[in-house]
Amino acid sequence: MNKPIQVFWYCEKWQAGGIQTIQVRLLDHMPLDQIHFDIAVSENDTDIFDDLLQREGVKKMVTLKRQYHGPGKRTLANFFSMRRYIRSGRYDVVHFNVCHGVELIYLFWAWLYRVPVRIVHCRNNDIGSGGRSRKLKIICHEICKRVFGGCANVRLANSELAKEWLFGGTHVSQSDVRILKNGIDAESYRFDEHARNQLRKELGVENAYVIGHIGHFSYQKNHEFLIEVFAKLMTYRPEAKLMLIGEGEEDAVRRQVELLGLNDHVLFLGAKKDIPPYMWAMDAFVLPSRFEGFGNVLIEAQAAGLCCFASRDVIPDMVRITENLTWISLDEGPEYWAKKIAEVAIDYTHEDHTGDVIRNGYDISCMAGELIKIYKGSIG
Repeated sequence: MNKPIQVFWYCEKWQAGGIQTIQVRLLDHMPLDQIHFDIAVSENDTDIFDDLLQREGVKKMVTLKRQYHGPGKRTLANFFSMRRYIRSGRYDVVHFNVCHGVELIYLFWAWLYRVPVRIVHCRNNDIGSGGRSRKLKIICHEICKRVFGGCANVRLANSELAKEWLFGGTHVSQSDVRILKNGIDAESYRFDEHARNQLRKELGVENAYVIGHIGHFSYQKNHEFLIEVFAKLMTYRPEAKLMLIGEGEEDAVRRQVELLGLNDHVLFLGAKKDIPPYMWAMDAFVLPSRFEGFGNVLIEAQAAGLCCFASRDVIPDMVRITENLTWISLDEGPEYWAKKIAEVAIDYTHEDHTGDVIRNGYDISCMAGELIKIYKGSIG
């Protein structure tokens, strides 16, 4: 029997987010007797997936043993820590899920120690930060993607926006970058009326108009704007409830909700492993992100039969696989968003769109099949 392919799978932060969920779900579609995974993360922010990783025999390694104040110190410490893991010589593949150019520096060790397959997989299209440090981070991103981009010999992106963000303006030919579509387990999102009614009863929202959002509390996801939209929506739908699923920096959002007197209308539900029932319980899904490399949650929401509203021009158009996704510019402001949601979603009923997911190539088995080929060296 041939020795399993050893894969070093990297993700900067381990949290209950889209990238991490995809990584975990992919394991169910991988031949784990042929491919063995070690997941490496610099920060371990959740244990929500630990039982699934243990079941699949996947080891999660935290590369940083302490917290660092400031991204510069953390990145430098992680750079040298990464060396210890990669220089062992036992990995056939390194697969780095990255969101910006600075993370490419870790590929240097894979190049130096001649790991055969060195994958850089871009999963976003902007820097996840605002404030005064943003300009410096953009400069570092531009420098690092030019200096260290050549350390990879396989280049992937989950959308054209992500492709341009990481590889645009470099020596890398655009034809050398493959678009690898994110995948979901489409069948698990097929609408279930009974499960919807049961969960709505448990949450006490049987008679409410439920707006939903799923995402890590962060600058990227733009929760503050979402709360403003919801406050305006209350004038059109006073029975509305807002369901927020996710972890992260939620204190400021909670203060905003309290200040606006919305405590009785906003549900902070934390992170959830079993997402489909919560989507079935919603009446509409809203994603006013400042940027998204892909926006996998919109594929899930459409598969679940939801009426969706999302930011125009900052989320890839390719995620619109049904007529039930409405694009709205963030420049239009909260009042316009609220009015549009009230108008479009008023007569909407859940429909089954799992077939659209599969026809458009977003079933996770397709994504897994492409990765297996890459891991085995069948590129092209």
